[in-house]
Amino acid sequence: MKLVAAARLLKAQERLEAARPYARKMAEVTLDLAALTAWSYNPLLRPHAHERRAVVVIFTGDRGLCGAVRTLRDIRKTLRYGTHFNHAVPRVRPVEFQATDSRLPIDPWLLGMYLGDGCSSGNVLITNPESDMQEKIAASLDGGDTCVSDGAVALRVKAKQRSHRPSAMKGALQELGLDHLDAPNKYVPSLYLHAPTEQRLELLRGLLDSDGFVTNPGAIEFTTVSPQLAADLCFLVRSLGGSAKQVTKRPTFTHRGQKRQGMLAYRIFASFPPDMVPVSSEKHKAKWAAPEWTIRHTIRAVEYAGVKPCQCIRIDAPDSLYVTDDFILTHNSTLASHAPKPIFVQTEDGLGEIDCHKFPLARSLDDVIAALAELHVESHDYQTVVIDSLDWLERMIWDVLCKHYGVTSIEKVDGGYGKGYVHAMTHWRQVVDRLALLRSERNMMVVLVAHAKVERFEDPEEAAYDRYSPRLNKHAAALIAEWCDGVLFATRKIVTRTETGAFNRARAKATAVGKDGGERVLRCIGGPSCIAKNRYGLPSELPLDWDSLSAGLFRDPNINPCPTEGVPSNG
Repeated sequence: MKLVAAARLLKAQERLEAARPYARKMAEVTLDLAALTAWSYNPLLRPHAHERRAVVVIFTGDRGLCGAVRTLRDIRKTLRYGTHFNHAVPRVRPVEFQATDSRLPIDPWLLGMYLGDGCSSGNVLITNPESDMQEKIAASLDGGDTCVSDGAVALRVKAKQRSHRPSAMKGALQELGLDHLDAPNKYVPSLYLHAPTEQRLELLRGLLDSDGFVTNPGAIEFTTVSPQLAADLCFLVRSLGGSAKQVTKRPTFTHRGQKRQGMLAYRIFASFPPDMVPVSSEKHKAKWAAPEWTIRHTIRAVEYAGVKPCQCIRIDAPDSLYVTDDFILTHNSTLASHAPKPIFVQTEDGLGEIDCHKFPLARSLDDVIAALAELHVESHDYQTVVIDSLDWLERMIWDVLCKHYGVTSIEKVDGGYGKGYVHAMTHWRQVVDRLALLRSERNMMVVLVAHAKVERFEDPEEAAYDRYSPRLNKHAAALIAEWCDGVLFATRKIVTRTETGAFNRARAKATAVGKDGGERVLRCIGGPSCIAKNRYGLPSELPLDWDSLSAGLFRDPNINPCPTEGVPSNG
């Protein structure tokens, strides 16, 4: 079979090479005719500057891209995909709190080290046997303080000059209310919890250098007997873009032959983004490494809380994301909802909590056609129609054909052999015709949303490769791509590198470019990785926000009027 396939490929390449002279000559003839034609007076070729109605297809993968909107009902039904959790929200970037003029009386790292390994019943005493940590403690003290060894593993902080006054660090602890606190009552003062990012990171490093333990690449464990200090550490980790999980454990020990219980311990398991190193001691940095996978805030349960009143809001931000409790990112909108005066024709139940105008959920193809017809004939001020999504609309088209032919699968329509997909094109053209009327007669912009799939592309000039494309049958995808002015792929920026794994096997590892798991972008020109095109001269890549997209769609049409096509052939 391989020999047969190779022979066919060779013949296809030979036919392609034989046709190239003909194609070149046709191009020359066309250019010569165009040069002799007064095209500027031809009404069919004259550009119309006032007509800027856009038709755009935006498709994206189901995973790895923030912005896919799902109702709680859908999330609850699809919590798991096999053994994996199916839904997640992105990490928050390090939060910048409102700046204050208050000065931090103690170096943040030194305070973290004290909260983990220190006491101040008399002089300030910090217990840590590591030489690099002892040197850093001495370097972090106030200029009027010094430290001396108190045994082999501890340092005692005192004033350089003898006086009746305590050391500067002792006085600062008294000012902060931390003096004489035993381990179960320690906490992080609010002044430090809401300090600038760099100072919070140094405070966290001090805490983890004292009582932290590196467990895995990008992950660390911290243990304390103070419930408030445990809560404060979780606050610090989450405010810096990390994840923190807290569990409790009652330890046991044997004393003089008797088994006893210790104090309730609070264990925090924290993970961090690849670009953050939350430790500074040589011991911890020797074990620390960037995480081997992207850590996500997965949704693991949806619990019924009752019926309560709520208020829909719209956040004035390009991505409509905002920070809620425990520094969790959430959203209330999609990219398409930022289009000019949009109305959604929803074929999937994904807009339940979105503040936008929409038709009732379509249950059939007739519902979709009726909604488009209503927009065509009724009076309204909507400027954009959004179909969300095309792949669910395709299922409705298949349902019509299956019902007509009395079969259960599109593969069996009209006897099978792919005839069902061909018959589906009649209904697809009906939808496209309705959209074209809205575009031409009601001057509405058309935005079509679709999910993505990975397909194998047999390139006749290169080796075959995988690429992203809209999750549609190839005939429908070709029709939509040809009719639309833009096919844009929403994704995240990542880079891959090859490393050696177990048994000396090479493996590819993907790393996000930018924060929050990768910068979100729109691919506007196709390539080996995805199908994309545009007729507006858009750059190959845009930030994933409506302002950047609309700036290219609605600019002066006389600037760079030549189309920018980038859709690889579907064969």
